[in-house]
Amino acid sequence: MEISVKDFMDRQPNNPRVEPTDQFYLWIALRLAKLWDESPWLRGLDDIVRRDVVLAVTGYYQDVVADGGIWRTFSRLHNERHGTPVPHYGRREDYVDYELNVDDVRYVIWWTITGEQGGVLNPHDPELEALALAFHMLLDEEYEEAPVPRQFCIAGEVDLDNPADARRIYDYAYWLYWRSFLIRPSSQAVMDRAMPEAHAIIARAGESDARPLLQDLNDRLMSTEPAGPIPMTTAQWLRLIIDDSL
Repeated sequence: MEISVKDFMDRQPNNPRVEPTDQFYLWIALRLAKLWDESPWLRGLDDIVRRDVVLAVTGYYQDVVADGGIWRTFSRLHNERHGTPVPHYGRREDYVDYELNVDDVRYVIWWTITGEQGGVLNPHDPELEALALAFHMLLDEEYEEAPVPRQFCIAGEVDLDNPADARRIYDYAYWLYWRSFLIRPSSQAVMDRAMPEAHAIIARAGESDARPLLQDLNDRLMSTEPAGPIPMTTAQWLRLIIDDSL
């Protein structure tokens, strides 16, 4: 599979601005892709699906290294509601909350395949487990020395009630809903359901004049349509990630 710089940057909260750590995490993504290309596991998937999985696992890794709050929020909330840090899997004896864990990696792979692409995959599939173990081993080798991607660290740097932070909060919210490793798989389904409305806007206004109207549609969906493995609105996710409250 091929992963371009553009593919990688499209999933970064700082895009199009380049950060010093981007090169390292692009290197991680390319290593994961190469590992998968050379392995026998889940090779029946389309290369686009496999690319999305690699980029999602890389995004999870960046968030955990940065303690950016996305994975922490999801895992803590799932544990409070269901008694396990991730769906489908119990708590292993060596599981460490909010750190790099093999079952986190396994869940991110499963969630990306089944959520974003509408595929069907048993969460206990042995090939899924083998791939997750291999990915985890590679990520763990670099974990202690991995540089902190500061662009994932919005919690503690903005105030949701401060108008001066509004632009940064909006940009982060847009990325979180449409591009982040955790919410993108389900927000793509939201967009698919809205495609008839988008096509009607283009037909009515013309392609160039439709752009601001399509942006308004994206903003409305982002504001009103719950998404994520625990379905919540963007405002609810932001409160949990930034203010640690719902």
